[in-house]
Amino acid sequence: MGNKVSIATAGLALMTTALSTSSANAASLTIPTTTVNGTDVFSGPSFTVNNDFLGTDTISLNVSGTVNLTNTVPTGSGYITNAAGILTQPTASFGSQPTGAFVVRAPGINWGALLLGNSTLGFRQLFTANTANGLGSSTPSTNLSLTNVTLASIFGTGLTNGTVLEFRISDSDNFNNSGAFTVSSPTTLPTTTAVPEPFTIIGTLIGGAAAVRMRKKLKSDTI
Repeated sequence: MGNKVSIATAGLALMTTALSTSSANAASLTIPTTTVNGTDVFSGPSFTVNNDFLGTDTISLNVSGTVNLTNTVPTGSGYITNAAGILTQPTASFGSQPTGAFVVRAPGINWGALLLGNSTLGFRQLFTANTANGLGSSTPSTNLSLTNVTLASIFGTGLTNGTVLEFRISDSDNFNNSGAFTVSSPTTLPTTTAVPEPFTIIGTLIGGAAAVRMRKKLKSDTI
């Protein structure tokens, strides 16, 4: 009896762990390769979400390039940023900002930052202005990445099948803008270990229990 209880308890624990692990493997929203021009301020390239996604599901993407919000003369006196809205060179705009700085246009949104959203969800800045994205650096990176960031942390919710998402640049005009960001999905994503279906686990446990009983029977028959 003690062995039977032990096997059943182990089986329940294993099945519970497997189900928990399975639910933790979030789906990932695929981002098509897209060019977002510096002039894409009031409208920009869009794509359609092709499934229902929970807030706990994720997004991963790479963004390279810079945009210039004030393409003025002489060369080098514009307002050039990476996708986080961090300046990649000094500027005379907004009170002469240094490389590695940023200027807030609206709460949570920087001038020159890459935005994603729509009129219902709002447009959200994808990359935070932090040290990892070039804040305070004399040579901010122009290649930024997000890896398995939850949709809820960006939009506050999941996404439904058919939702149209649009990329934009954070600015108040586009008449003197230039440059572009290239958006793409990572070529490789972290892999997850496949979890057996519950019925497979149960079958394995039943088979294991039967094997134990058979060994006991054979042992008793030889005594």
